[in-house]
Amino acid sequence: MNFYPPPPVIEAQLHVRIPDAVRCIGQDSEWRGGFARKFQYIFLEGPVADESGNLYVVDIPYGRILKVDPQKNVTVCCTWDGEPNGLVGTQDGVLLIADYKQGILSFDPATGEVTPKLTRKNLERFKGPNDLVLDSKGNLYFTDQGQTGMTDQTGRVYRLSPDGKLDTLVDNGISPNGLVLSLDERFLFVAMTRSNQVWRLPLHPDGTTSKVGVFFQSFGNAGPDGLALDEEGNLFICHPSLGSIFVVDPNGVPKARIVSGTEGINLTNCCFGGPGHKTLYITDSLEGNIQKVDWHCRGAVPPPKLHAPRST
Repeated sequence: MNFYPPPPVIEAQLHVRIPDAVRCIGQDSEWRGGFARKFQYIFLEGPVADESGNLYVVDIPYGRILKVDPQKNVTVCCTWDGEPNGLVGTQDGVLLIADYKQGILSFDPATGEVTPKLTRKNLERFKGPNDLVLDSKGNLYFTDQGQTGMTDQTGRVYRLSPDGKLDTLVDNGISPNGLVLSLDERFLFVAMTRSNQVWRLPLHPDGTTSKVGVFFQSFGNAGPDGLALDEEGNLFICHPSLGSIFVVDPNGVPKARIVSGTEGINLTNCCFGGPGHKTLYITDSLEGNIQKVDWHCRGAVPPPKLHAPRST
């Protein structure tokens, strides 16, 4: 039930299409999303914009990270035997990767190398990590989605401390997906895709959570995916099956609905970057496009300063 009027609709614009020369056309992959639309040998997610204006995205089916530079040139940074879903930049100048197949990995742009960071909990493999976010103290929060859903409510949300301690915050998640911290880092928002919800987790000083509630409820074939936050605390909720990004204020009141500017509707993830850190970049996953929207304020998470590739 929603007594608020429909919010303004904003149409995104095409920023760049990943060219055919960079796509893995004709190459087979174990990964298939089961989409009704035609597979175009690419599926983009996990955007991160760095301090230099570069935009990094993952290509899930082919285990790759792609880079779009400020001139919109697209290059392949690295390839490995994985299925990467999410990226986050660190203070150490590297990108951490949530990889469905391999766990949590690290990519160093200086060397182009991908190395393991956390591949198991004790001796047990993860279900399939999906997304990750860092707080100001260096704690890494990540979702372990796997194939969980309404009939298997065992998705997990973890926190990895800088000292290596791994805590389980949620073990009854219904397909935990994207996640983002509130401005004051007192709350963690987690998209639960198969229940069409976003959960709000209070984070206590001792590292635990309780009184977890539903912050956002939607509908559709598949629910919320990636999340982002601006400096005013507005939450951006990507909803691929509805071809929209819903923007709500810190209380959950609707502020805007961003819709696709192309034929694609799989708007899976978004991040801030660009001039003034006021451009919202959006992965139009199945089409292999990146769309954008000029926003009125900055993103909440500062752009990371990543290592520059070494000259050869």
